[in-house]
Amino acid sequence: RRSHTYTADYARRGGQRLNFRTSERIGSQPRRGESDGLRRASSMTSFLLIWPSPSLAVLGDPRALVFGTSRPVSEVLADVAARISDAIAPLVRGAPTDSAVDQRWYWAAPLFLDREAHPSTTDYLLTQGGLMHWEGDESDGGFVAHVAEAEAMLAYGTGALGRPPDDLSEVLAELAIGGPSQCALRAISSVAELPIAHELTLLSAVRVGAAFRRFFNAPEVTGLIVGGGSEESDVAEGGGGYWRDVIRHSINGNLQAVLDEHTHVVRDWLGYLRLRDYEDRTQAAEDIALNVADALELRTSSFRVDIPRPAQDGRHLELDDHRMRTRFAVAFGNQTLDEGGEARIESVSRAFNSPFWPFVLASTSIGQEGLDFHLWCHAVIHWNLPTNPVDLEQREGRIHRYKGHAVRRNIAATLAPDLLKCALASGADPWSQLFAMAVPTCPAADGEMVPYWVFHKGPARIERHVPVLPFSRDAATLPRLRKSLAAYRLAFGQPRQEELVEFLGADRSDDDLLRLASRLRIDLSPPDSDHTPN
Repeated sequence: RRSHTYTADYARRGGQRLNFRTSERIGSQPRRGESDGLRRASSMTSFLLIWPSPSLAVLGDPRALVFGTSRPVSEVLADVAARISDAIAPLVRGAPTDSAVDQRWYWAAPLFLDREAHPSTTDYLLTQGGLMHWEGDESDGGFVAHVAEAEAMLAYGTGALGRPPDDLSEVLAELAIGGPSQCALRAISSVAELPIAHELTLLSAVRVGAAFRRFFNAPEVTGLIVGGGSEESDVAEGGGGYWRDVIRHSINGNLQAVLDEHTHVVRDWLGYLRLRDYEDRTQAAEDIALNVADALELRTSSFRVDIPRPAQDGRHLELDDHRMRTRFAVAFGNQTLDEGGEARIESVSRAFNSPFWPFVLASTSIGQEGLDFHLWCHAVIHWNLPTNPVDLEQREGRIHRYKGHAVRRNIAATLAPDLLKCALASGADPWSQLFAMAVPTCPAADGEMVPYWVFHKGPARIERHVPVLPFSRDAATLPRLRKSLAAYRLAFGQPRQEELVEFLGADRSDDDLLRLASRLRIDLSPPDSDHTPN
């Protein structure tokens, strides 16, 4: 589900997913035997994942570091680390050199950088009223304590800190490239055309970062990622190294490219095709952030399933009722939740139309008309075949739409190398640039369906999967349905379509239909003109 538009070698590490360990959740109780300083460092480093630092977002913008060709992530990290080393040099110049390592530098350094370069950021997000920006009315005592700790650190200054860690620049470079809030800050700033330190950009990134925090804490994600971290980092950081694994996973999975692509298509999906004025841009930033956050926060659905077992008489089966939870695959409909209530159809649709879970959507015929599932899906599995080509076209039309997933995959595969050669503008929307590059590559005869609806150059196609059983009714129906579908597309928009489809498909081969189509097709595109009208 990632296009890898402008970075390379961001391969996943085996078996890793995103999450905090339970002991590192924001607001958690300290572990027995830890010193006060280590406890604060271990818990406050989680604060890094949701702090939208415009300083780190600018220093770690990969678009400013890509020129000519894709680059290994190690080179990008090295360049960003060098930038950050220069930026924090005034902060660490007077720090002690012979005391114990103070790990609070990891979360304090971005705050000090923002206070110097973007003072409105710290004023806006760390005031008492600013807590509403982070957690709404649900701010708990643990999170309030984190914000108070950050405020106190800024008030006291760098004199409160001990010796900086030797890897401070390298860790901050990872955070600048892969931190969820930094990635959200750059993506929303680009698609909404707002400055990166604008209040609405910050607030939008905060909402997305807070949603990622809850996403990381989901028990399903914990089960996937636990044990994937480095034992060395756990020992070096007093057991508080899991936040590093979260950031590394975000880099390896190229979270920046994922959010760049997703926020671009969500902006269009929400109707912001043209951002005419300041009001449009601010409203777009807010709506895009809410959409992304809502997709991340889809709650677990609960299903009841029957487990068969032999009865005591040995001749019959009995059914035991069993409940199971699911996030990765859901049914398209109102589902009972573990906490009570229902997951609404709109929430399920919004989550499936994102690069996050659920990855499989099961639906009855309710899902075959009037709905959009094309944002991150280009494959339909027909569990059973419809009886007519109209319904088949309706089903597959759910994923064959404007700027669909297959279209974007083909554009990225075909034009991303050219985009890298031209160099990405810092702060620009890479997907707007890609579609602008795709327009001149299309033949004039193709019309305006290309490249926004159709783009055949590349590996992706709209996929139709029909798992039919041998000698079944569907096995005999599928060839006939394919043939009648071609005839239906000729009759689209004509009166009494069923009779015309039957007539066109009777006793005609596929080649006959193609020849007939070339004779009967009505071309409504405007004629070419060699002169400019007066």
